[in-house]
Amino acid sequence: MVDFDIKVLDDILHSTIQKIQEGKGEIDEISSQINEECEKLKKDLQEISYKVNQIIKKVDSFQYKEKLARYELFITNRDFQSHSEAEMKNAYNAALELRDRYLELQQQERLLRQERDKLTRRYRKLSATAKRAQCLSAQIADVISYLAENLKGMSGYVKKLQGKDDMVIAIIRAQEEERKSIAREIHDGPAQAISNVVIRAEICKQLGIEKPELLEELEGLVATANNSLEDIRRIIFNLRPMHLDDLGLIYAVNKYCDDFEKRTGIRVLVKHTGCDRRFDDTHEISIYRIIQEILNNARKHSRADTIEIDFNISPLVIGVTVSDNGIGFDPEGVDYTKHFGLKGIKERVNLMEGSIRIDSAKDRGTTFYIEIPFS
Repeated sequence: MVDFDIKVLDDILHSTIQKIQEGKGEIDEISSQINEECEKLKKDLQEISYKVNQIIKKVDSFQYKEKLARYELFITNRDFQSHSEAEMKNAYNAALELRDRYLELQQQERLLRQERDKLTRRYRKLSATAKRAQCLSAQIADVISYLAENLKGMSGYVKKLQGKDDMVIAIIRAQEEERKSIAREIHDGPAQAISNVVIRAEICKQLGIEKPELLEELEGLVATANNSLEDIRRIIFNLRPMHLDDLGLIYAVNKYCDDFEKRTGIRVLVKHTGCDRRFDDTHEISIYRIIQEILNNARKHSRADTIEIDFNISPLVIGVTVSDNGIGFDPEGVDYTKHFGLKGIKERVNLMEGSIRIDSAKDRGTTFYIEIPFS
């Protein structure tokens, strides 16, 4: 039982770590491209700042010349008797030409200032984004390290207890507590970090980046991060289904079967007869894990396309029947020391002082009959 559960968890965590590492690589690549864009903007900003300074000097110079020309025109008009008509006309044209040139330079200055301010704002936003990308990359590295350490720690813990029959109950309880703890920590840590990746990537897309290849990389990053987030949510649900605590066994099994059907394409029918009641945590989580294990075995080995789950609950007994239309197997010929899934199912039933019978034969499917006493 323990080996099987840990193997499944190992596979899921390894897959998640790999996807997160791929996402980190894409973030690093985008960060590098953003830094290159920042350097280009910095050079453009330096060039346009130089142009602004030069045009300001020209504007100041022509402002002085234009004022001087207007003064000379004023003197010429005031002393018109001592000046010829040609001199007056030349003074007027000179003042007008300087005025036009001065206004033209003022317009150029306004446009250059606007362009400089626009580049400055863009450079600041892009620089801030580059810093956030570096921070996110570091956070994701922490997430990868965290997941890897948890995987190593849980595997080592369970292997240490493997084979000790007198500690089976302790293992199950410790495992469920560890599942709950890991589910909570993954939700508060890696899940939040990946959500931030998606949000920051969406922000990057809104910065007006003109490189199509960079936008394409951002789109790929968002898709990868969303897929990783979906995988993490499924891990959290498998580790500790919240519906089980809040809404009970029947609802949680229905919810799990809906997800199982979407993932595998195997049709699952759930029926419920008898009492409608809640049970203690130990009974609910144990029965839930038994059904989860039976469905996973069917998915891997039975080649079934339909599975039926029947709950028959009386005041004293919880009855569960799970049947599939797969290829079947010989229950008597199974080496339970090598088939940890079936071994785990039987151990869980025995721990609750219940009974289990497996009816199966080649080409006629498999049915599990389980009864758990309850008072």
